[in-house]
Amino acid sequence: MRQIWRIYTTDWKNIFKIPIVIILLAALTVLPSAYAWVNIKAMWDPYGNTSGIKVAVVNEDKGAEVQGKKINVGNEIVQNLRKNKKLGWVFVDRSTAVNGVKKGGYYAYLIIPQDFSKKLSSILEINPSKPQILFGVNEKINAVAPKIASSGATNVMNQISQAFVKTVGDALFSGFYKAGIELEKELPSIQHMEKEIFTLEKALPQIDAMGKKAIELEAQLPEIKEKAQKVIELEQRIPEIKQAGNSILKVEANLTLINEAGEKVLALQKKLSDMNRINQLVTQVEDSLSEMETNITQSIDRSAQAASNGVTNGNQEQLTQLHDELLSIHNQIQQTRVDLQQKVSEGEKIVNSSSDFIKNDLPVIEGKIHKAADFVRNDLPALEKDLHKAAGLVRTRLPELEKVVHKAADIARNDLPSFEAQIRSTADKLRRLKGSINITDLIQFLKHNPQAESNFLASPILLNTKRIFPIPNYGSAMTPFYTMLALWVGATFLIASLRVDVDESEQAYKSYQVYFGRLLTFLTIGIFQAAIVSLGDLFILHTYAVDKVWFVLLSIFIGMVFVIITFTLRSVFGTLGKGLAIILLVLQISSSGATFPVSTTSAFFQMIYPFMPFTYAVSMLRETVGGMVVDVVRRDVLFLLIFIAASFLLALILKKPLSKQIQKTSELARASKIIQ
Repeated sequence: MRQIWRIYTTDWKNIFKIPIVIILLAALTVLPSAYAWVNIKAMWDPYGNTSGIKVAVVNEDKGAEVQGKKINVGNEIVQNLRKNKKLGWVFVDRSTAVNGVKKGGYYAYLIIPQDFSKKLSSILEINPSKPQILFGVNEKINAVAPKIASSGATNVMNQISQAFVKTVGDALFSGFYKAGIELEKELPSIQHMEKEIFTLEKALPQIDAMGKKAIELEAQLPEIKEKAQKVIELEQRIPEIKQAGNSILKVEANLTLINEAGEKVLALQKKLSDMNRINQLVTQVEDSLSEMETNITQSIDRSAQAASNGVTNGNQEQLTQLHDELLSIHNQIQQTRVDLQQKVSEGEKIVNSSSDFIKNDLPVIEGKIHKAADFVRNDLPALEKDLHKAAGLVRTRLPELEKVVHKAADIARNDLPSFEAQIRSTADKLRRLKGSINITDLIQFLKHNPQAESNFLASPILLNTKRIFPIPNYGSAMTPFYTMLALWVGATFLIASLRVDVDESEQAYKSYQVYFGRLLTFLTIGIFQAAIVSLGDLFILHTYAVDKVWFVLLSIFIGMVFVIITFTLRSVFGTLGKGLAIILLVLQISSSGATFPVSTTSAFFQMIYPFMPFTYAVSMLRETVGGMVVDVVRRDVLFLLIFIAASFLLALILKKPLSKQIQKTSELARASKIIQ
């Protein structure tokens, strides 16, 4: 340990003997700080000065007309961009924009085509067409500027989309609001209609029965038409009816005569006995004639007998003639009696029948005649009018009735089944709708504030950002990386500018004594480098750090780790060690996740990520800047201590075996008069 301390003190004595060396060491101490401070300041707010990134804007939009209102979204975009200072918007024509981007005058261009508003308003059409904004970017000018320009273009698109969604949403929800008001007004009518539909559903069997009756009535139309024709025929016979009515009136007027005739018939009936007595008298006369005929016949017989006896009687011929005449008269009287008896019988029947009619039927008939006469006088004129009216209806309305009946029957056959199905389906849907949707709740939903709803639709999600470890600016966020990078660069400058071996002309030293003795000198300078860088970050650049003391202390610790690693490489591998330190620097910039997340790098860098000291150094410094999590700091310190242990182990194992070979290599390199 004494020898190690001796090497260390001797180094500083030699340093202070030569002022130029002091100046060199001072430069080596401060130079890494300048590297860090320049880069941190340059990156302090890189996205705060993007207005210098010029983007050409071309507006060719000719506008459109929506429901009689002219719109031009392109002009609105230009007006908004004139107020937007995030990028350097330049408003030119198409050829200027395209040529400017090609030649590097602009980083990008935005071209709003002629049909932009027209396509944007096509949302109201059946087949809407999405509008396009042409975006061109020149990526060879700068690696970052095109990304910023693209981000600006994306922001413009988002603003357009958000404004469009808000406008459409405002119109949509305003329509909903109006619909809700109208629906609320029409709610009684809707409920009434709903009730009527259910009532109609219940009445469907009756409607179906009516449809069947319409079909039956259609089948009876020929019969109805035939009967209706009889009404017309009856109308044509009105004169005959009137004549018959007049006849009835005449009959009524002659009822007195009929009654008188009836009385005579009754009187005649009473005289029928006298007529029978006449018949009896005729019979008596006929009997007398028969007696006379008998007497004459006897007289003739006696005359004939006398003649046969020789007695001559001149009266026989007269008797015979008289007998014949009496016989002829008798026959005539007999025939007359028979005829008279027949006539009397017939007359008696007629008289008796007439008498019965007069006694029994005539009063009834007389009443009917009076009633018929009253009808003729009082009701027949009105009946005639009704008959004329009915006939007119038959002529004019019956054809229409036929059409209506045919149409009703046709509906019953063809349309009624589908109508019934629709009514039942509608009723079922209403029942399901009532079960699933409360119309009052629907009205309340439709009556929501249109402005609030459209604002919600335009921005449905609010990002509530909670900055767990807030860092106010980009420069402070990058301070851990550039501070760590400056410390590695400072350590590399040391091994490139200072010797790692000791002149052994006075006393021989062991290899580990040389290693640790000279390492102390390098560590002293490295501590000053880290202190200057960290303190300058805090008090010259005023970078943000939650734990300033720990930021300085851990920066010094990291500086010591980097000095040990680089010094070990240079001490063990000689000139080759300087190259190894630079290679490690390059590898660690990409694999440490200090600039971009390591997950965005290639598989190789993700593989070596856990084995690089930068990984833990930058993580540890970030803890002091944003807010320390003790477990993370402990882990990072532990891994950096492992790197220190590995460096010491490497030096103790390889320095002595490789020292002679490294010395020969260094001498050969110096012999080239190019390499130190």
